[in-house]
Amino acid sequence: MICDRVQRAISARMDAEPPEPRAPLDVEEHLATCVRCRAFAASAERVRAVVRIGPAEPVPDLVASIVGELEREMRNVPPTPPHAPAPRRLHDQAVPRWQRAMPVAAALLAGAIVGSVLVGGPFPANDGDAISANAVVLGVRAAAPALKSFDGTFSVVERGFSSEVPERRLDVRVAFLAPQRFRLDVIDRTTYPASTTASVSSDLTYIQNGAVTFRRGPSGCPEGPIDAACPPTTTTLTSGATPTDLMVPVATLASARGVDVLGTERVDGAQVVRLRLTFARAQAMFPFLWIDKLAGAGAATPASTWRPFFGGDRVEVQLDAEGWVPRRITVYPASSERRRAWELRFGLPVEAATVPILDVVATGVGAGPPDASLFEIRSEQPSPLTIGELAELIGRRPATPTFTGELRLESSVAPATGSEASFDSLLVYADGLDHLRIGERAGLHAGLVAPGATPITLAGDGVGYYAEATATRGRRITIVGSDTTLLLESNLPVASLLEIAASIPVQGRPLP
Repeated sequence: MICDRVQRAISARMDAEPPEPRAPLDVEEHLATCVRCRAFAASAERVRAVVRIGPAEPVPDLVASIVGELEREMRNVPPTPPHAPAPRRLHDQAVPRWQRAMPVAAALLAGAIVGSVLVGGPFPANDGDAISANAVVLGVRAAAPALKSFDGTFSVVERGFSSEVPERRLDVRVAFLAPQRFRLDVIDRTTYPASTTASVSSDLTYIQNGAVTFRRGPSGCPEGPIDAACPPTTTTLTSGATPTDLMVPVATLASARGVDVLGTERVDGAQVVRLRLTFARAQAMFPFLWIDKLAGAGAATPASTWRPFFGGDRVEVQLDAEGWVPRRITVYPASSERRRAWELRFGLPVEAATVPILDVVATGVGAGPPDASLFEIRSEQPSPLTIGELAELIGRRPATPTFTGELRLESSVAPATGSEASFDSLLVYADGLDHLRIGERAGLHAGLVAPGATPITLAGDGVGYYAEATATRGRRITIVGSDTTLLLESNLPVASLLEIAASIPVQGRPLP
């Protein structure tokens, strides 16, 4: 049975044992569609974390009892047959105690991790085993909904921009205010030679206020007189990643896969966890590189005003062990033959693996929340409506989930005609950094299904199409009904997004 093989593979992976010869090739893909195996993995990781991460004083020693309760409740949940991996419809039955206890358990585990770090564990030096990476992921996930405001500054040094400009220096400010207000400012401090056109400057302002975004900065427009430069743009953001990983790397550390924990150290009196991952995996931590691609499709690529980066380049991160805010992110060239071929393709010299090509250093974090005026967008934009007003405007009531966990509905709008995907309605739910956007469009629109999306079974034998997150996109589920199409985009864990999708009263149909 495939579920038995997957669960054995999960256990072997957690114990750092080699997989059995017949182990499934893609455990993660199976977990995305199987409730039974996700429950097994979550339960095993919680128990393993408690064994390996003993809570340190003054953290209350309640983790073991709570996890024990979770386990007892889990054993009473009937298994889902492997041929029908349908998530439970939470509005059809009472939410079990083990699920209600998960936020408490997550908070206690996060506290245990922080307390343990402060007394020397659970991240021993040069120990990059899976459980340590999982502990970091747990801490970051618990921090996301708790963060209600942020105002921080970073210095950026980029090397290898061009032969005329071997080094650039920039300042970055990131501000956030719940619900769903975000601002990114980039100030290019580089002195360019007279032979370099002014268009290479990376000055940028990006604002997201609920469902609306504003952008002023490099846009790839044809060169021309300064008064003919591209105007600022205002758009309705119907899907796409909110670029908040410079505050807490929720998207980057959505899972422990591909993350090596190098150890811990004290930096300026604070305990930090040192991580190593690839540039392809860490792209979300560099929003200033891909902000131009936010409304586009496909993989993120740096804007034209930044140097190119190789997906296999090494990224080292110093992550604050208490607030999970990145203190330093450094990119080093990979030393591989594929990197050499890539350098030739881009006309780059051979770059030494020991010399950083991008260095992002936190220079300050504000003591209080940023001023709300920072997020004002002074241009024409959709007016927030109640669900009733939106229904009256578009001629029907938009489909809404009956379960959203801790997320609250923050805005409902009718995007302007001609906006991205031309949705009839857009609902925005949020809690701290966690967000969910639901765009709906009347009729059958197969084009809203992401290329390569995986078919999944929802409640009532409905079908949805799941696409994993990228640097520019959150996790997505598309539901194509008989007379409407829904696109859900979120940074929530897979299981949470599946449960929300399963609670929407729209029967998804398989595509031809």
